[in-house]
Amino acid sequence: MLSSFFALSSGSFNIRNYVLKPQVILRFASWVFAIIVFGCLTSARSEFRGFCPLNGDNNACNYGIAIGVIAFLGLMVFLFLDAFVDRIIDLTTKKRIVIADLAFTSLWTLLWFIGFCYMTNKWSIAPKAPFSAVPGVVTNVNSALAFTFFSVLTWGALIYFGVQQYRNAENPNTQQQQAQPGYDYPNVGTSSQVPSQQTPSQTYQEPFTPQEPVTEEKKADMPPPYIPPNY
Repeated sequence: MLSSFFALSSGSFNIRNYVLKPQVILRFASWVFAIIVFGCLTSARSEFRGFCPLNGDNNACNYGIAIGVIAFLGLMVFLFLDAFVDRIIDLTTKKRIVIADLAFTSLWTLLWFIGFCYMTNKWSIAPKAPFSAVPGVVTNVNSALAFTFFSVLTWGALIYFGVQQYRNAENPNTQQQQAQPGYDYPNVGTSSQVPSQQTPSQTYQEPFTPQEPVTEEKKADMPPPYIPPNY
């Protein structure tokens, strides 16, 4: 399957261009944020003797851990696809990958936003007295909530770049052509700037007619040459 996928792409892989792509940077940041979210929630629950510190609601902790783990795995897949999607020759395959990316990104942006609201609400009404003996729980929960909010921002930015990528896949010939260096294109803004089109009659030149030689008789009839006076 991998061999058939690589056969769809052409060109050499440039690691520098890949790393500097905005989508790759955002995906990697979202990948790190997902690790922090499910890692902090798991650690907070283990430190609190297996109970969820979000007001004792295990569904809130499970929700945050689940979307974090799935986001972690999904981002690894799309980070791999980002290395080849721009060089895939088959437009149908490329369009399917872009649509899947856009759908996954849009769904997970919504899930991160719901998770942030859900977990923040549970944490705001949770009693803080039981956490006095385990201050690490408070730190882990606050970190999980903060990076859940950051994930909403990074995944929202991925939607923007996904839409741009979809438009390019839908219309691959819409890229602007740059002018060649050293060539000045005429400005056709006004009629006075449009190059004039000459008719054949305007460009016609009469054939060359040789002049008759000057004889002695013609020289006698010609006026004498002008001689400037000497002062």
